[in-house]
Amino acid sequence: MTTPIVRRSPTHRATVLGAVDLTPRMRRVTVASDAMRDVQLRPAQDVELHLRTDEGRRVKRRYTIAQARPQAGELDLDVLLHGDGPGARWGAVAGPGDEVEFQGPRGKLELRSAPWHLLAGDESALPAIAAILAALPPGEPAQAFVEVTDTDDELPGLPVTWVHRGDAAPGGPDVLDAALATFPLPPGAGHAYLMGETRAVVALRGALERRGVAHESVFVKGYWNLGRPDRLANRPPT
Repeated sequence: MTTPIVRRSPTHRATVLGAVDLTPRMRRVTVASDAMRDVQLRPAQDVELHLRTDEGRRVKRRYTIAQARPQAGELDLDVLLHGDGPGARWGAVAGPGDEVEFQGPRGKLELRSAPWHLLAGDESALPAIAAILAALPPGEPAQAFVEVTDTDDELPGLPVTWVHRGDAAPGGPDVLDAALATFPLPPGAGHAYLMGETRAVVALRGALERRGVAHESVFVKGYWNLGRPDRLANRPPT
């Protein structure tokens, strides 16, 4: 009996070029890696950073690539500054010249041509939603809903409808479900992209299916799990 071959993606090294605050709770860190030169990326792909806890234990945190400049091998990673985890700490202090190892890019999302598109998610989905909106053909209208705590979390210039949860706890489907219910679905077989807390986006898919959106026309991506440790850094603060 032969032992199965376990294939792991190679580890690359990147250097931080700089960082800028997008909101009081989100910071964009730009990194450059020779391994990313001339690599053509699909929208919403991510990389998995190798970081360390305070105790020195090695951990991995995944970040969606917000923007990329393949000729220079540059990636923009938007980091939520929530809590005191390894990802938030790295994002808060990352500066020019710092080095970080990563794996990827990875991601299975494929844009499908459709007469209309609907996107919805919480803060963890912001980089992916922005990348998808930028990649959609001009002739295919899109409506995006993004749940955030309040106006402090809104990214200027992003063409989305901001949905404030206020004092409500993040991770549930109710706030976005209520917002999506106000959106009249256009005619034709549209396509939906739901990203955020795993069980919440599954519940939102069910709500869209009950309104007539085909199961195969809804892309669902769970970025974090309520009440469980997760490997994706950009979950909202709980």
